[in-house]
Amino acid sequence: MLHIELKNQDEMKNWIDSQQWYQTIRLSNGLVTPGKFDSRKRLKFLSDEDLSSKSVLDIGCNSGFYCLWAKKKGASRVVGIDIDKNRLQQARILTGIEQLDIEYYEKSIHDIANWKRFDIVLCFAVLTEIKDILGTLEILKNVIGQKAYVEIALAKPLLYLSLSRHWLKEIIKKRHVNDVCEIRHTKAGPVISPSLRMLKSIFAGEFSVVYHGKGLRYDVITIERL
Repeated sequence: MLHIELKNQDEMKNWIDSQQWYQTIRLSNGLVTPGKFDSRKRLKFLSDEDLSSKSVLDIGCNSGFYCLWAKKKGASRVVGIDIDKNRLQQARILTGIEQLDIEYYEKSIHDIANWKRFDIVLCFAVLTEIKDILGTLEILKNVIGQKAYVEIALAKPLLYLSLSRHWLKEIIKKRHVNDVCEIRHTKAGPVISPSLRMLKSIFAGEFSVVYHGKGLRYDVITIERL
């Protein structure tokens, strides 16, 4: 990884201006990265969360906005993972500017299946581009210590009709309404968007799943260990 040392605010600004940014990040020295999205909009879902002395994992951390935020909120350990080397480089440099202790790793969610649990897991707009959604959700289960905040594209079927007699009987019993998932076409190829009810079934027994409304890009849910 290329090491960049920025000695003063002018050098920091010049470096920021030389980069392409996805996240808008406001630094304590007044500098701002000109990202496409204002990541602060997601903080309204996190505002009541006490991070004091908690461990936090940000899956798909990008340039580190939520890692920086979590550490400033008092988290004892913060880890960010991403598959984009350039974003991780940006995150490390911004963390150095803020003089914070945050760990960053070039890994996908599939690389952390055997990691120990984190108290709080953040996973924003990552699951929308993963083909093996069911396998990925199992990995997510393994790393959630207390609660996960997830932004995901949810399927919202009102009613699905099938010619199957068994299906029609189940519809009458109201067992399958909203159980249908949707296929979305992304740059990664076709992926599955699960419904909220489907997610509740997948996490049933160990976790509660709560819908909180529209997030920055998709739907925000919390997955909390019972």
